[in-house]
Parts: sequence; C-alpha cells; structure tokens
Amino acid sequence: MEDRVCETTLATSFPTGTVPGSDRLVRQLTTGPGTCYPLYYYIPTITTDGRQLVYHRAHDGEVQLHRLDLATGESVTLTKADAPDAHWRNWCTDPGSGVLDHRSVLDRTGNAVLYFDGPDVHRVGLDGDGDEHLFSIGSDRRAIGQNCVTPDGEWFVYIHHDRALFDRMTAGDGVTRHESRGTVLAAYCLRTGEHRELLRINSPIHHVLPYDDRRLIFCHPATENGMLLTDIDGGWYTHMRTQDASGGTVCHHLATAAGITYEVLGGDGGLVGGIWDPSTHASREFPLPDHFGYTHTGYDPAGQCFFYETAGDHGHGIHWLVEHDPDGSDEWQPIVNDWPTYGGGQKAHFHPQITPDHRWMLVTAGDQKTETNQIYLVDVADLEPTAGLDWA
Repeated sequence: MEDRVCETTLATSFPTGTVPGSDRLVRQLTTGPGTCYPLYYYIPTITTDGRQLVYHRAHDGEVQLHRLDLATGESVTLTKADAPDAHWRNWCTDPGSGVLDHRSVLDRTGNAVLYFDGPDVHRVGLDGDGDEHLFSIGSDRRAIGQNCVTPDGEWFVYIHHDRALFDRMTAGDGVTRHESRGTVLAAYCLRTGEHRELLRINSPIHHVLPYDDRRLIFCHPATENGMLLTDIDGGWYTHMRTQDASGGTVCHHLATAAGITYEVLGGDGGLVGGIWDPSTHASREFPLPDHFGYTHTGYDPAGQCFFYETAGDHGHGIHWLVEHDPDGSDEWQPIVNDWPTYGGGQKAHFHPQITPDHRWMLVTAGDQKTETNQIYLVDVADLEPTAGLDWA
C-alpha cells in the first residue's frame, strides 16, 4: 500500500521503519553517501503539488542540490556548482565546494531552484534542464544569509555583505558584528529582471523570509536581535519581537497562515513560545518546559500545531504541544525522544516541519547504519492541532 503526502503518493521503495525509542512509523527518503538535508526550514522545500522534494547532498568535499520525486523515488542532481567556498559561516560545518550552503531557494511558482555559485545567481528548472545565469553580486560581495522567493513567484530576495569585511568578522580577526558595514537586503524581479536595494544596514542579516507576497521578515541585526518587518518596496523597517528587558531574544521564527510562530531564548523569565500578528503587532506567549534546553520552533505552514525541537537534559527530541492550559499544566507528547544525529551545525538539526496535508513531519536525522544524516518522514496523522491557543 502507498501513503499519501501533499496530495501525492510516496513510492513504496522508500524504506519503512519506526522512530528510535517508539513505534511511530517513519519513511526514509534519502540514503548515503554523504549527508542529505532539505533547504533551510524557514522556506519551502517541497513543491506545491507535493510531488518533488529539493534537498542538499554534502559528500566528499562537495555540496550540490538534488530533486527527489516522492511518487517514484527517482533522485536527480540539479546543480554542478564549483564555487570553492560553500561554507555558511558561522552557522554550519564546511561542506567544501559547490552551491553556497543553505542559501538556495525553491521557487514554487516557477518550478525552479535559485542558487548561488559563488557570487553568481542561477536558476535551474526542477526537470534538470535550463540552468540559467541570472546575475552576479560581484566578487567583492558575499551572499551571507538564507534567502527567499515571494509566494507569488515574482521576487527573489537575498542578502549580501562586503566580502573582505565579512571574512574578517567570521574569522575572528578582531572585527565584531557591531562593526559590520553595508549589509544589503536586495530583491530581483524574476519576471522583469529589475533590481531593488530594499535596505542597507550596518549589521549582518542572517535570514529573510516572506510573510506574504509583499511583507518580509528578517533577522538578527546586532543591536536589534530578533524579528523585524519590511516590504518589497523597502526603505523602511519596523520592530516586531526583538530583545526585551529580561534579555530574551527570538531566535527561530516561521511565517504561517495564522501568524509568525517563534521561541524566545535567554530571558530571565525562562524559555517561552509565541505567535505574532504582523498586521496588528498583537502577540501571545506561553512558557515552555524548563528541560527543553536549546530550542527550535517547528514549522506548521497552517500555524495550528505547536511543536519544538529541543536539545537538553532529556536528549535531542521533538515535543508536540497537545493542549495549552493557561494555569500551567500544559499537555505535551514526545514525537522523538532521542534520535542521534551526526556531525554538527545546521546539518545535525531535525528542523521539523509539517507537510501541508498534516500527514507527515519532515525531519533530518541520523542513519545509524551509515552514520550520516538523512531525510525522513515521520507519521503524525494521529495528532490534532494544538488546543487552547486559539488565535483571533
């Protein structure tokens, strides 16, 4: 029998097993050699029709993008980038050469992937044909952050920085983030070729993601750590959830149909989860268990399910908030108790996200046979949206 995901079928060739330490069904989508991981989980990695998964494979000193047909199990290499330095400093391990790690973007409308080969931006169709050079940011600039395409497929939004200064800053050469100069948040129109400089600030920017076709969320300026908002016209930005008086700052945040979900780390009030409405700037926050440790907010595109990847005293796990009780007796269910991963950096995180049909949770986790990290689908069809966090 074949399973359903995002209104398409999963090939029967994908191995079936259970999540370590539980009887929850899991399907393994990739196998060695090397480590496989999706696009960074702030942005889509599966096509709208649910048929194709775009992912990285880092192996033998090289990282390239691949496309997996979920219905047939066929995997195709999409890129042949040869940039000598693909490292996403300082947030991940060095994969060697190839596409710039974690900076590629799935254009769901155009059925294509945009990627950096050094300073050069390319677009390649998911059918593997038509690799097109779009533009270059110049050899004196470096693409430093995770980028995005607006949902309407019109704008590619990307981040770049003075190359020499950024290299000194990330090499520990006496330059701090507060001394950064001239980071550019830019946009390129995929329909007309128009370029726009949306913002230029004196701090690195690590991520930009769309809230909708016009509004953009970016982070984490050195003195305004957290989520900030601008739009595709640029020239302005405003604070959403940035650092507070207790010292707490937002780290991971996801744009959902219900608002922006996030967690706050490092505050005197302990670890909290939250959801933010960028139209009204209204928010709702709630405490997370003390034992969670370092936490990533899981991604549900619908904004109905609250779950978290955690690394603490209880191991590396994923926890689902079944029901929030304002009196403090929240109900939690573990999805993963302690599934080992290998290596370090972003390649060793689960980065859990729910497929649009709410049937599966996509994760990157360890394959103990090969001691590599691979891509899996965990069956979560039995789980309901979180109760007690109604958001008007």
